Order: sequence, then structure tokens, then C-alpha cells
Amino acid sequence: MKKAGKFICIVLVIGAVAGYWYFQKNKRHLVKDSIDTIVMQKTDSLYYIHYDSSKIDELTGSAAFYNVSLQSDSLQKVVLKSMDSLPSNLYNIHVDEVNITGVDVPALLQNNKVSAKKIFLNRPFIDIINTGSNKTQPFNHNDTMELYKRILGKFKSIQADSIQISNGTVLVTDRNGRVSTTLKNINVQLNGFLVDSSHNYKSVISYFIKDMKASVENIQFAQADNNSRVIINDFEYDALQKKMQVKEIQQYRIGNSTALLDLNNIVINGLNTNAFVLHQRLKAGMVTCSGGLVTIYRGTKSKRSRNKEIDFSSKLISEVEVAGINLDSTKIIIEDTIRNTPPIILNNVKFVATKVDSVINRSEISDIINNAEWQLSIGDFALCTHDKLYTITTTGVKLNNVNKNISIKNIKMQTHLSEQEFAKKSIHQHDRYDLSVDNILLEGVNYEAFINDNILEVDKASLQPTIKIFNDRTLPADTSNKVGKYPNQQLANIHFPFYIKRIQVINGYVGYKEKAAKSLQKGTVFFSNINAAINNITNMQDRIKQNEHLSMNATALFMGAGKLSSKWILPLNKADTAFTVTGSLGKMNTAVLNPLIEPLAMVSINKGDIQKLDFNMAGGNYRSSVNVAFLYNDVNIKVLKKDAGDDGLKTNGLQSLFANALLNNSNPQKGETRTGTVTYDRDIHKSFFNFLWKSVFAGVKKIAYK
Repeated sequence: MKKAGKFICIVLVIGAVAGYWYFQKNKRHLVKDSIDTIVMQKTDSLYYIHYDSSKIDELTGSAAFYNVSLQSDSLQKVVLKSMDSLPSNLYNIHVDEVNITGVDVPALLQNNKVSAKKIFLNRPFIDIINTGSNKTQPFNHNDTMELYKRILGKFKSIQADSIQISNGTVLVTDRNGRVSTTLKNINVQLNGFLVDSSHNYKSVISYFIKDMKASVENIQFAQADNNSRVIINDFEYDALQKKMQVKEIQQYRIGNSTALLDLNNIVINGLNTNAFVLHQRLKAGMVTCSGGLVTIYRGTKSKRSRNKEIDFSSKLISEVEVAGINLDSTKIIIEDTIRNTPPIILNNVKFVATKVDSVINRSEISDIINNAEWQLSIGDFALCTHDKLYTITTTGVKLNNVNKNISIKNIKMQTHLSEQEFAKKSIHQHDRYDLSVDNILLEGVNYEAFINDNILEVDKASLQPTIKIFNDRTLPADTSNKVGKYPNQQLANIHFPFYIKRIQVINGYVGYKEKAAKSLQKGTVFFSNINAAINNITNMQDRIKQNEHLSMNATALFMGAGKLSSKWILPLNKADTAFTVTGSLGKMNTAVLNPLIEPLAMVSINKGDIQKLDFNMAGGNYRSSVNVAFLYNDVNIKVLKKDAGDDGLKTNGLQSLFANALLNNSNPQKGETRTGTVTYDRDIHKSFFNFLWKSVFAGVKKIAYK
């Protein structure tokens, strides 16, 4: 009996040694056959596996496989396609090296579970093939779940303490092999990975929110419906640090190398990985971006935004809840897709927002802007007027939603044409403008109305304007009808609704220069040190019903000498054309008028003083009634004529004699004070200001001449 027992033991030992020798000699084929069988069973015989060589140490539980390929069986794919049972995506996978340590080889071969300490994949290449329509579909949430189902198959579990992927590549292609999405140089470190049959597959991806680091050197997304493609460079994700950053995001039109979007160094701190991965919600701390380029398309034919200048309510973000946003120097290009005008380019745009985390479950950008505290600044931008004669430049724009202000350092409207070039280009008499407005401040801005409804409502505005106008009267007169084009009447022609309760003009300047047709000389009139308060500036009918008049009180220096004050009452109701203007000019020497009247009236004042000029004008579209009180003394004039020897002017002695004979050289005179009350018919081809000064001059002329 003892001999039999010894024999049996010897046989078992010999058998074990032989088995071990056989396994060591043939383990590559045994493992390969087992894995092949498992893969075929778990994928409905749709896939087969192949690798060139392997190293297996069952005692230490380590294994290495080289040039591993998991590919779909083409014959089986044809069969399944004919049965309409082909899955929506197929996967072809190649890995240069799969290195596993601490693996439970018996459990793997018994078809129960995969368990390892570490799984390392070097240079994996995954080709995800959309088997549906020719139109390329982006790789989405459901596709991710399907991939994990393929990984698990019918295993009870797949578990690894650490999974490391180095220099991976993912391609998403259509059934014809056209690439839609690529991810290059993927590097992943994933810890504590477990997938088992008890898990809901939708929660599989939750392992990416616990302890994972990932980086992708380059991501190119599928072509969007607007014929553009988004590219991301150097993406990094760290679940433990709750941080995500991107070195560069770019967007291009297909077939065009000019970027529509190019933002750099985007960093998201305090990221709620659970909300981001599972629910595609951006919940985070501070989001920063060093800036770049953004292109916005202005003007859309959608019903919702048909009457809006800019559609602020594009649904670009599903749900956002962040503590703050900091966008540094960025160029923004605004393209008008309907008018096809040159783009508006905003340079050095900066945006800082805080308390954005109070915005919960918001679906539109406008909601975020309305409820957060933010500041926006624009370095400068320029645009051309519709007739392309002028360029409007703006510098130093700052919008502040905290104190409800807008400040602008300067706005200029200038033409590159000289006065002579402008006149040569003009068909008829036409004003040439040179405008500059400094230190603009809008207070009490209703940002919610501005963003949601494109309505500008402002409590108070202040500014410092410089306005220079030139007109060449040697050109043919403009015979167009100017009725209905008073400044107050023109407010109704502004395309967007606005209401400014009060505008304060501080130390302004207005100058008008004219080249006379007879003298061919240029005369100038100017008003300096203008200070004014303008109330109720609006084109909104509900505001007009509350107050039907625009009012202005203004003071200035006339020709740098005479103190001028005026009060204006202008109607805003289209049915009402009646306006009033009253004014008073203080003491001044008449000689200061010569730069104006010598070229334009061919008259020069030798001496005299103006003591006071008061006027009260009531007018409409066609006629005015003016009362003038004009006090002056010891005025003497001379009449001028063209000098035949040059382009200058000289005294016409005979006409000067007659002119002084007809002139009342003082008022009052001989104890009598003359007043001028006149009715003046408007030239409908002339401007409002021409109508104003000629009405007053008609009263002055009545007083001054016998």
C-alpha cells in the first residue's frame, strides 16, 4: 500500500512537472487560444484578436503582449449587416504593447473576471467606425457606454488598481473610411478602476471623476452643421486637482485656413467633475483665458431675433455655475451676414465676471450676463459708415454691470479726404464732418433691457464734444427737401429704441466753416466752452407719451468773446412740429465777427460794440416768428469786393458810403430803442440751423437798417 502511495505521488509529481513544462512551452498558444475564444464569445463572434508575441509569468502574475489587434471579422460583419443587426459602431483596436502586472491568470482563463494591479497600454490605436448613414455622427455619450459594454462583455468584473495609457490615438470614421474626429497623443492615468456586472453602464464613466489624469495633444472634432471644425490643442484633465485646462481652442471654416475662433490658455479650477462628466454641466470656481480671437456673426434671420441688432441669447451653454470668469486681451470680429458690410473689429477686449455661481440652471448667455457682476473693456475698434466716406474709431470702452456704467475715452468720426478732395468728390453742397467726443460716461444703464431687448436706457450721460463742419458753397446747391429732418425729428430714424433721461455737455466746441461762392474765401463761426443740459432724449413711444418734448439749456462763448445762453424746446411727437428757441448774447466787440462776415457777406466792421442781443423764436416746418432785441453802439462798416490783382478782398469805397448811410449805427438812437419782430419763411432746402440763424438775422437786420 505504501508502495502504491509512493507510486501515485511520483506520478503526480512527474505529471505536474510535465504539465508545467508543457505549459511553459505552449503557454503562449494556450493563453492566445483562451483569449481568442473569450473575445469571440463576448462579441457575438464579431471580433477576433491577434498579437505577435507575449511574455507570461504566471507565478508573479505578469504578462506582456506585443502588437495586439482587436478587429471586426469582415465575413461575420457582412452576415450581420444582411440581418440588419450590425451595431451602430465597430471598433478596430491596435496596441503596440499591453503590459499587465499582478493579474489573476486563472480567473481570466476561467472566464470569470479580469483583475490586475496595473495595466499599461503603449501606443493604442482605436478606430471607431460609424456604421450608419453617410453623414458623419460625432462620438457621443451612448457610444461611450457601448464601448464599455464591449470591454466588459460577459465578464463578472474588470478591475485594475491602475490603468496607464501612453501616446494613444482615437479615430472616428464613417463606414466609407472618412475621418470625422481624431484624438492624438492621448495619455491617461486612471486609478481604482472597477467595472462589474452589477453596475449600471451609465455610471461606468463615473470612474473618470475620481482619480484620473488625462492629456490629449490634439483633438479635431467632426464637421459641424455650419461647415466649421473645432480643434483643441494640449488638453489636460486632473480629477483629483479638479482642474481642466486647454492650451488652445481653434475653429475653422472647412477649406479656409483663417481662424474664426482662437482662444489660448483656458484654465478651469475647482471643477465639479461629477457634474461635468455625468451631466455635461460646467460647475467650477474660476475660469480664466489669456485671450485670442473670437468671431461673432451679427444679423440673423431667425424669428426671435428678427428685430434685434445683435442676438445676445444664443444657447451656447446648457448649464453654467462658476464662481468667476476672467478673459484677457482678445480680438473680437463681428461679421454682418445680412448687410455684407466690412466687419467690426474689437481689439484688446477684456472680460471679468464674479458671482457667476449664483446663476443656476440658466440656458442662455443673457441670463448669466444679467445676473452676474461683470466688467467688460474694449481697447479700440473702428468701422466705416455706409457711404464709406467716414471711419468711426472708438477707444477705451468700459462696461460695468456692478455700478451700471459705461465709459468711453473717445469716439471719432473722420474722413481721409481733405476739404478740397471732399468737395471734388461731392455732387452738390454737402457738409463735411470732423467729430470727436471725449470722456463719455453713461450712468444708470439698464443692462437687462439692453441685453435682452436691445433697448438702451440711461439715467445720465456726460460728454465733451468737438464738432467741426465744412461746406463748399461753390458747388451746386442741394435741392432735396429738408422738411422732417430737424434734429429732434431725426431721432425717430435711429433703428434701435433708446431713452436717455439727461445728457450733460461739458466744455464742448462747435465750429462751422464755409467757402463762399462769391468771395471764394472761407469764413468760420464757432462756439467754444459749451456747457449744456439736454433732457428726455428718446424715440420710444411710451416715453414720448409721458413727456412729448426734448429740452436743452446751453451756454457758450460765441466767437470766443460773447457769452451766449439759450433754451430749446423741441417736440418728439411726429404730429407736432412746433418748437421754441430763446437766447441771449452778451457784450462783445463787433470786430470779432470779421472772420465770419468778411468772406461770407463781403462786409467788414471797422468799429462798434454789441451790448446785448436777445431773441425769442417760435417755429415749425415752414415758418418762424421771431422777436429780437439788439442793443449796440457806434457801428461802422465797409463793403468789400474782389481784388482783381489777387484772390484777396479790398474795400469798395462808394458802396461802403451808401451802406453806412443806410445803417443805424446805434440802438438805442436819439432816445429810441428799436425792436425787431419778423415772420420768416423757411427755405425747405436748407437745414434747421440755417433756418434758425437766418430767422434771428432777419430780426437783427430790421433793427440795424433804416
